[in-house]
Amino acid sequence: MNALRLMDICAEEGTGWDVVIEACEEAHLRSPEARTDELDGTVVTLFDVDGFGGMTKQQRKEAVYWHACLCYAWRDAMSNQSVRERFGLDDSRESRLAVSRLIRECCEEGLIREEGPTVGTRYRRYIPAWA
Repeated sequence: MNALRLMDICAEEGTGWDVVIEACEEAHLRSPEARTDELDGTVVTLFDVDGFGGMTKQQRKEAVYWHACLCYAWRDAMSNQSVRERFGLDDSRESRLAVSRLIRECCEEGLIREEGPTVGTRYRRYIPAWA
């Protein structure tokens, strides 16, 4: 790994993960999976799926969590609209309800939380639970 650092291939500044998550969001892919072991080091797997409908509920929740983290890193907060954009969904009532339900489930599981709990339903914004 030291050789990679010397060749400026490995930055170790923590920005690489943001780039990976952002690229997955732009392509409406599910979140990447990272696995670490002593022999292979860290292996990141990218998946190709057919957007929102091609993901399981758990994969959607993971995508919402990473979307909230990315928004937070950009000094912003996630919203219902930003999640719809992340999944490439339109502004139909069906899409709004599906995303609202997904966000509520992520809040209940402790993945994300409301940024300002006193804000009305329409203007709610969310951040990662750890923030």
